[in-house]
Amino acid sequence: MKQADAIVELAGLVRGARPPSLDNAETEAVLRIAMALLLELSVTNDRVDRLERELAALRGVPVESLKSAPLAPAAVADRQAATDGLMARVLSGMVRKDAAGNV
Repeated sequence: MKQADAIVELAGLVRGARPPSLDNAETEAVLRIAMALLLELSVTNDRVDRLERELAALRGVPVESLKSAPLAPAAVADRQAATDGLMARVLSGMVRKDAAGNV
């Protein structure tokens, strides 16, 4: 199976197409969170790799030099906001269930 095919299949599973397969609801919830996180990470890694390669080619520098460049304070704040958004998306299933009073 190609990586792109695996990502598409995983996306379908994360979005609820996967029937419950475990006896414990809490374990199912953790599994959904882990799968959502895996999908987010896979997509992000692909985007970062593509952007780094394109930028390095445009600048005529090795990709490694981009990874060691310092960040401006505004970029650090943007990165933190993105991390907060990621956490909210990954944990959204647990938050919804807690608000409803369910596990």
